[in-house]
Amino acid sequence: YISKLRNHGAEISEEQRHNGPKPYILPDFNILGYNYRMTDLQGAIGVVQIKKLKFLIDERQKWSNFYLDELKNIDWLELPTSPTHFSHGWQSFVTIINPDIAPKSRNQIMDILQKNGVSTRPGTHAVHMLNYYKNSMKIHENDFPNAKFANNNSMAIPLHNNMSKQDFEHVVNCIKSIR
Repeated sequence: YISKLRNHGAEISEEQRHNGPKPYILPDFNILGYNYRMTDLQGAIGVVQIKKLKFLIDERQKWSNFYLDELKNIDWLELPTSPTHFSHGWQSFVTIINPDIAPKSRNQIMDILQKNGVSTRPGTHAVHMLNYYKNSMKIHENDFPNAKFANNNSMAIPLHNNMSKQDFEHVVNCIKSIR
């Protein structure tokens, strides 16, 4: 049991999988586990990254403001907010597609954007809809309607520090063109 927790709930350890006959097959996860593994190299990189943190956050704030300004008039797209007396880290820029007035479903919008070179992801997952929790805790997907709504209608659009001004403009133009 302890080894399963150490291997974040996997039925077999990564060592067993990598040395087995089919190392490319991912194991099943039937219990809750944790992934506490960080190498010394990752820790060293993290120390250097911390020195750049203010610059990275300021840059993301700049482009988040760009998105907020450029996308504010799209009535079917709800934009993120943050309190004025706090700074936001902008790990991601998550929007909500209003299914009642959007021209297409969230997944159709994500497909259109992907075809135009804009990679998106669902903005969140409703944990109670994942098999482990659904099965082990006997939770129904309708038990948490707000989480289910966010699961089905949230969309994270690209926001990272290697994007250029043209990249951000392309994202905005592609979203504005959706009808």
